[in-house]
Amino acid sequence: MKQIGLFLLLFIAFLGCKEPIVDKPEKLIDKDVMIDIYYDISILNASKATAANKLEEYNFDPEEYIFRKYNVDSAQLSQNSIYYTSNPNVQLEMFTEVEKRLQKLKDSIDSKLKKTQNIKVKKAEEKAVETPTKAPEK
Repeated sequence: MKQIGLFLLLFIAFLGCKEPIVDKPEKLIDKDVMIDIYYDISILNASKATAANKLEEYNFDPEEYIFRKYNVDSAQLSQNSIYYTSNPNVQLEMFTEVEKRLQKLKDSIDSKLKKTQNIKVKKAEEKAVETPTKAPEK
């Protein structure tokens, strides 16, 4: 969450700039890869907020995961984030793409949950029909 806050803060700070004021990093991360990184960071931050105990249980370090998955280090990621943030139009495109992906994932999960709930309701109805309730004896 801190990283997204940092990205948003940097985005707002450079919003008025029309030209990048930051030099291109020596090891520039491709825009599409940065979108993937931002997406993964969003997912991992949500995981930390909702299932921190599971991450700890499996000794899973989200930052280390990002670094290994994309073969970057913290300095490279930070430099690239600042570089892309210095160009608000590109940064907005990137965050818009991340938002679209997150919405697509949410819709997919919601759809699967709804199907699962419908199956449970149908099974409960079938079970109720199979075992009718007995009237109380007098």
